[in-house]
Amino acid sequence: MAKNVSRNPNRGSSGPRKRFSVFSWLDRQFDMNRLLGGRLPLQHLDYALWVAFLLLIYIGLAHHAEQLIRDTDKAKRKIEELHADYTTRKARFMKAGKQSEVIKKVAVLGLVEAKTPPMKLIVKTRSEE
Repeated sequence: MAKNVSRNPNRGSSGPRKRFSVFSWLDRQFDMNRLLGGRLPLQHLDYALWVAFLLLIYIGLAHHAEQLIRDTDKAKRKIEELHADYTTRKARFMKAGKQSEVIKKVAVLGLVEAKTPPMKLIVKTRSEE
């Protein structure tokens, strides 16, 4: 059997394909080795930027969590204050509804409490006579 062999072995490929990288473009534009004195390994810069991005997200989320905790504490204090106000008003209302308190308030109008107990009235109808 015959082998499939291309007549021009370099025809299909133009050599190793270069990957586009922002950092390689920056290196070509600004000659980073000259600027930094060759001390910064650019091949690790993308990982360092990724870690810096993750750290920014972490700091933002921590700040947001602390803000939620502060808001929750503020709401709890307000609820406790409202509950205390409710309890105080309920106690005042219950006290104001007592007979002795009602008598004190209507005494200003000239009304007094009856000292004699009520009498039972019995009405006879004509059929009972």
